[in-house]
Amino acid sequence: MKNNTKVFAHRGGGLSAPENTLAAFSRAIKQNVSGIELDVQLSKDNIPVVIHDAAVERTTNGKGTVSELSLKDLKSLDAGSYFSKSFEYEMIPTLEEVLNLLNEKNMQEF
Repeated sequence: MKNNTKVFAHRGGGLSAPENTLAAFSRAIKQNVSGIELDVQLSKDNIPVVIHDAAVERTTNGKGTVSELSLKDLKSLDAGSYFSKSFEYEMIPTLEEVLNLLNEKNMQEF
């Protein structure tokens, strides 16, 4: 019997890197997952960014809601230190950045 099990990295694999970050998605790709799950919110300037919560407090050093912050403001936040100091410089990625990473890694089947 053929095994059709698929493994998806929830929020990019938030157990091995800060959720919904390029670091998490890169690790998921290296682990040869079948796909990734991500969350998208719109910034104040209507740029799709990859973050689960409507507010930034849980996963960044910032305050407020994604929809109240511009992309520039969101990019200034630390989205990795809550997970580990080794991810101190992780930022909230745009959807375009995540799609570019997947394309770069030849992951069109996602």
